[in-house]
Amino acid sequence: MRSATNSEGRQSLLRRRVLQGAAMMIIPLLLLVLRLWQVQVRQGPELLRQTQRQCVRPIWDNPVRGRIFAADGQVMADNTSHYDVVFHLAEMRQPGRSRRTRAHVLATAMRLAALMECENPLTAEILARHIRMTPALPLRVFTDLSELERARLAELMPPIPGVELVARIERRYPFPGVGSQILGVAVWEKPRTIDLNDMYSRSYATDELRGLSGLEAAYDRALAGKPGMRLVRVDTMGYIHDDIGEAQPAVDGHDLRLSIDSRAQRVADRALQGYSGALVVVDVHTGGVLAMASAPTYDLSVTDRNHYALLSVDEENLPLLNRAVNGLYTPGSIVKPLVALAALEHGAIEPDEVYDCTGRYLVGNHPIRCTRSYGHGPIDLLEAMTVSCNPYFIHAGIETGIDALNPMYAAAGVGEKSGFDLAERYAGIIPSRDMALRHWRRHWVMIDTAFVSIGQGGIEITPLQAAMFTAALANGGKLLRPYLVQSVVSADGKVVNNTPVVIRHRLPASPEHLQLVQRGMENTVVSDHGSARELREAGIPLAGKTGTAEVGTRANRHHNTWIICFGPLPEPRYALACVIEKGDSGGRTAAPIAARFFREWLSAGEKVE
Repeated sequence: MRSATNSEGRQSLLRRRVLQGAAMMIIPLLLLVLRLWQVQVRQGPELLRQTQRQCVRPIWDNPVRGRIFAADGQVMADNTSHYDVVFHLAEMRQPGRSRRTRAHVLATAMRLAALMECENPLTAEILARHIRMTPALPLRVFTDLSELERARLAELMPPIPGVELVARIERRYPFPGVGSQILGVAVWEKPRTIDLNDMYSRSYATDELRGLSGLEAAYDRALAGKPGMRLVRVDTMGYIHDDIGEAQPAVDGHDLRLSIDSRAQRVADRALQGYSGALVVVDVHTGGVLAMASAPTYDLSVTDRNHYALLSVDEENLPLLNRAVNGLYTPGSIVKPLVALAALEHGAIEPDEVYDCTGRYLVGNHPIRCTRSYGHGPIDLLEAMTVSCNPYFIHAGIETGIDALNPMYAAAGVGEKSGFDLAERYAGIIPSRDMALRHWRRHWVMIDTAFVSIGQGGIEITPLQAAMFTAALANGGKLLRPYLVQSVVSADGKVVNNTPVVIRHRLPASPEHLQLVQRGMENTVVSDHGSARELREAGIPLAGKTGTAEVGTRANRHHNTWIICFGPLPEPRYALACVIEKGDSGGRTAAPIAARFFREWLSAGEKVE
């Protein structure tokens, strides 16, 4: 009996031990399977990403930057090839320690410098920094090779593994001194938009060609395109071990087609040589800018950032300032057509009403003198426009009042940014009662209205604003939005965007009053005693208005001289505004420049029907 019991006990113990042994084998196996599932299924993507971070690198390739064309098809900015010698360090590695590779690379650079008879730019420090930071990228050793240097390499250099002559794209401006402030410059910069560090521990990108000013900066995103990406596998030193292939093709930049007429632009820049000032020509029906010159200017062919930095601190000449867009000037008498419209609409004057000009207008105890010291005598609106009579327009402005004048100035775009392609720093200034209280700490008085009526007394505008309200005077009162870029075109020729004609405001004036002011501006040119009679040399019939603004302190007082005009009459197509700093008068300084512009532009081939 006891024997049977013992036998059963041993069997039970054996079963327990078998089960325990099985459990000891199965549980680790289950844990192993669970771990494998966790690693392969749950953590698989993350572990794959970690593997990529360790050995896969994206290398970014630059797209071709878009071109800039004038309206007549002339290339204003494109790309050209410069040639460099680059070293592919992975192909130049030497057996043994890394210092042997470095010595080989430095010795190769010295050999090539001797062959080309030029200085060796590669130092041990430059090489060490490249290996530390971007070993998978080619090392540019010799840049901008001349034709002679390339010929010597082709003739004398034996095949060297890892050494290659490659083309590098640079920006080219066929007319280096033409439209500089419009086009701007593009320079090589460190990449700003590439960041794949969430996918890879490191990515490699060469410098990008980026717009620094002008249209190159304003339309940089469109011109730049999108970089391409290829993936490479690297070893522990960071050298390329295997080229995996292209992961993302580069998308070349879009082209810009401008409203600018290349001939008009060249003539405008030439007309301002030797002066400080600006000249703007626009299409009166579309607002498209046909020419925009600013002087002094600079040479676009020098794209070195250090040279650009020197230009930026030239506070005497300010060559980087686009005076046409961001030059703020006292307008003087060029605003008198607007004052005339406001006075006519307000009923402050009548077209045939006669005012007796004595040579000065007395506001309280303050006399404001006329351009003709002994006066013009009895004078009506058309004659006052012709001779630019200050007392007449002071009388008209005071009778109208500042509260009726300012809406006309505002409708003409003064005090408002236009929405132009290039950045506008200033909206212009319209003096007002509120401005007097806020900035002058006093109430508005009559003499303030007197000065504003002749374009003085704190009113300030840009040449672009002057050109646009001149166009409004010519086209029946429509203040248009100006633009430079007519269309954006993709690399395969598809139009991505067309600029529409936009009416910003309408001058609050009747067609009859607009026609009367147009006649007055025409008389200013055709009359023998008109202030803009120099415009008769333009070669086309024009209507215009001069301006001479006294600016500066008593010790440094000078004149900014203006001309605005439109033509050809009777159906005008162009409006022009020109300001010359430190000139004599609008009629003697600015008007001849405008006349020369039209004469030379038209003789260059522009047809006027």
